[in-house]
Amino acid sequence: MQMDIEDSGLKIAADARPVIILARPQMGENIGACARAMTNCGVYELRLINPRDGWPNPAAAPMAASATDILEGAHLYSSLGDALHDVDLMFATTARLRDMEKPVLNPRQAVRSALSHQANPHRAPHQRIAFLFGAERSGLDNDEVVLADVIVQAELNPGFSSLNVAQAVLMMCWEWRMAALEDAQTNHNAQTATHSQPDTALSPPASLQARSYFFDRLDQVMEDKGFFTSPDLAPTVKRNMRNFFTRGQPTEQELRTLHGLLSLFDKDTG
Repeated sequence: MQMDIEDSGLKIAADARPVIILARPQMGENIGACARAMTNCGVYELRLINPRDGWPNPAAAPMAASATDILEGAHLYSSLGDALHDVDLMFATTARLRDMEKPVLNPRQAVRSALSHQANPHRAPHQRIAFLFGAERSGLDNDEVVLADVIVQAELNPGFSSLNVAQAVLMMCWEWRMAALEDAQTNHNAQTATHSQPDTALSPPASLQARSYFFDRLDQVMEDKGFFTSPDLAPTVKRNMRNFFTRGQPTEQELRTLHGLLSLFDKDTG
């Protein structure tokens, strides 16, 4: 990974730049176009989850133009949870309304929230923010969206709000770049912090990978204890539970406490 990048006056550490995650991308050409859009805006880390046509994909390079270094450095994952191993705040981009209690921001509001979160002095070191994008045809599914902290929806023509994935990546990355340039010029990140914790905070926010592991364990304990009396409703109940805990943005200490409760419930009471 590149440690420091300087472009057009914007000097910022690589781990302060957003991670772009493409969930189940279909066409190599679109992945290449996303890489090009990322380079336009000074965003350099791409993560791919189960690309339909495999990876590497030779169709990606022509569309990437001079951004082939992003394609060569792209990380491949089999699940969203694995791709979130160092992410503590994720924004899911979607044009469809979801039946979930989550903040819904437009791209400009979302990147401002992301930069404010990064200014939190109690954040664990080397944690990342991520922008998540879905497959070209179907977008993100509910099980992916439920892991996100924030839903991002662009205020486009309501009669035609669908974007090509590379267009969506460019929109988010450009908004991030403009906000980062503004903060670099004015040096007032901390004044707009919306995710700050009090000085007495003893534990940083849990990473999204840690949350995902807790959710999987919670599902298993509930299944083992016979909680799901109606198999048809089990997926909906699981998503509701995940959304409940995600909204609270638990800290590492809080997750350890919750794991302790699961261990208690998981004991053989026979």
